[in-house]
Amino acid sequence: MEARNARQLERRLKQIGLSEGAIKAAWPQWWSEDADASPSARLELHFSIARKLGIDPRSLLDADGVPRFMWRDEARFKHLSGESDIERSAIASFGRAVAALVVAATPAAPRELATSPQSLRSAILGSQPFVRLVDLLALCWGIGTPTIHLRVFPRVQKRMAAMSVHIAGRGAILLARDAQYPAWAAFHLAHELGHIALGHLGHEAAIVDMQTDTALAASDDTEEQDADRFALEFLTGRPDFSVASDSKSYNAPALAAAVLDASGHLHVEPGTLALCFGFATQKWRIVNSAMRFIYKRKQPVWRVVNQVALRELDFDRIPEDARSYVATILGAA
Repeated sequence: MEARNARQLERRLKQIGLSEGAIKAAWPQWWSEDADASPSARLELHFSIARKLGIDPRSLLDADGVPRFMWRDEARFKHLSGESDIERSAIASFGRAVAALVVAATPAAPRELATSPQSLRSAILGSQPFVRLVDLLALCWGIGTPTIHLRVFPRVQKRMAAMSVHIAGRGAILLARDAQYPAWAAFHLAHELGHIALGHLGHEAAIVDMQTDTALAASDDTEEQDADRFALEFLTGRPDFSVASDSKSYNAPALAAAVLDASGHLHVEPGTLALCFGFATQKWRIVNSAMRFIYKRKQPVWRVVNQVALRELDFDRIPEDARSYVATILGAA
């Protein structure tokens, strides 16, 4: 098998649906036009990119075949909306490859996550009035479960909300849904923790939650129902938490005032209360407008998540040709 030149390789990667951002991020920094004249350098280029994107390197070198993603059947997808087999394979393989890198860079020994959301909640409420996104992040890193927010995606369409992976004896969580306020990310993170704590992830498996229009999505999937209940109990204290039916008349300022007033005695973060209102009433436009009254300012949630990740990850544990790749994935390159 002879390695193609760089232009041919890039064209082939795009033909299987990989985004330009993912290809660019995976391209090694050591590559140069001069290296394209070296068969050994081209071969190393193929292997380097294949490792980062979760592609079978042999298939990438096969002139007559189609490049194959490494992990196609191991991931279980939730809330699918017509994604093709190759799109699911790209998402699963990309996520699994990224998770392997951040797990390798996590120095903390893995610790078992308690299956009781109430016990996790009680531990946090000992020092905080309610469970916040930063508390969830501290928990994840404290038990050796690396948690990052993807800034590079395998496909142009960013339909994944979050992904939990079991690899090398520990869990890893990849958040993907962009938000300007922390409540959305807190729910997705608590939901993924539920998948891990409840044993939904098999050995070397992954669960991919695709985006839905609401924080809690109606589903006949028992695992999704259980993970939602875990997240609700962790964040609110009750697995069936709901807002009063007479709250449907709120506009955005009134909803913001109500949840800010109630958060203290309910011990529920006000943004989380607003999301519960949205699920009960389906008035998501009001919920989204209320967020700007609840929080003092907008702040891209991915920055908060990845600032913690950059403090916790040991980049010396990552293969040298993948360090800039991980930095780019975190938006830090």
